[in-house]
Parts: sequence; C-alpha cells; structure tokens
Amino acid sequence: MNRRTLIKNVIGFAALMALPLAALAATPLALGKNFQQIRPAQPGESAGKIEVIEFFSYACPHCFEFEGKISAWSRTLPKDVVFKRVPISFNRESWAIMGKVYLSLEAMGLTDRLNTSVFSALHNERINLTDETIRNGWLKKNGVDVARFNDTFRSFAIASHMQRATQLAATYKIDGVPTMVIGGKFQTSPAMNDSFDATLSVADQLIAKARATRGK
Repeated sequence: MNRRTLIKNVIGFAALMALPLAALAATPLALGKNFQQIRPAQPGESAGKIEVIEFFSYACPHCFEFEGKISAWSRTLPKDVVFKRVPISFNRESWAIMGKVYLSLEAMGLTDRLNTSVFSALHNERINLTDETIRNGWLKKNGVDVARFNDTFRSFAIASHMQRATQLAATYKIDGVPTMVIGGKFQTSPAMNDSFDATLSVADQLIAKARATRGK
C-alpha cells in the first residue's frame, strides 16, 4: 500500500468513525419523546430573559438526585437566561410544608447555602423537617435565625408565594417532578430522557430553540 493510499484510507476511516457522533449531534429533538410543547405558551416574569423553571420538591428523592447536577448546570447559563425553582405540593400537606421551607429560605437568601443540606437532612439523615420543633433544632444547628425563619414561614407573603407556585404548576399541568419548563414554551424531564445529564442537554437545546423563536 503506497503512502497516498494509506493516507486516503486513514482519512476515510476517521470520517466513518466521526459520522455517528455528527449524526447524533444533528438529530433533532423528538417532540413527545424528549420534550413537550406548551400550548399556549406562557409569559415569563423576567422581561427580556428566557426563564428556566425547575418544578421540584425537597421531599422528592429524584429531585434530590438531580440537585447536584442542575445546580452546577444553572451556574453556567448564559446571561439572557434566568433559572428559578418552584416548589410543588401535589396537594400533600408534608410537601406543602417543605415548599414553604424552600420559599422561606429563598426569601432569607439562604437557598444557595442550604439547599443541599435540606435535601440531605430529609433523604440521608431521615430528619423530619415537617415537624416544627425538629425543624427549629435543625435550623439553629445550621446557623439560621430561627425566630426570623418562623416569622417568614408564617407570613402572608410566603402563603401567597406557595399559592402562586401551586397555580403555576396547574397552568403548566405538572404531573411529576423534577420537571423543567423552558421559556414558557417547552417542558422536559428526566422521565422523558435517559438520564439527568441527557435532560440538561435537552434543556440546553430547548433554550436555544426558545431564543430562536423569541417573540413568535
């Protein structure tokens, strides 16, 4: 085999090996499989931004598994994207309590520091944070002003935010968590894809799709 033939064969083999990856990258997302389209599309609350909402619950074990990946992913989002979490209760009292715990910590600016700890307390340490006495002890141990937290937790503002979260979940017809809504137009979830990583890859593509169809 001469040198020219060898080079030609090597280039041909490399192209053949690269083909599946290129084909995969070019494969469009499948509506109904990887994502759902939201009709009618819903307006966001952040003017000029693409909103990405994660509907979740501290009480959900799958949300706990997703937490590390989606938190890291959210920190890499472009400047025109806003990431939000919305707690959901599915009319379960314990989930509603944990939703108000999230909203209270968010109002106090503590979610970045304590989100993972709350998940771990519930799913690893089996601490019943729906019990106020137990929760107060856990909050104090984690350096939270308990009196301020309780005032926030019991406030009209948090009750209103939880009601708004419930209404939003109904608007988007959320029937399982974690579920992601992108730009008020698209919905995806780990249940629709092969893994948490695949879900975030789909979300990236849906963000690009929402950007391309902005105003349409």
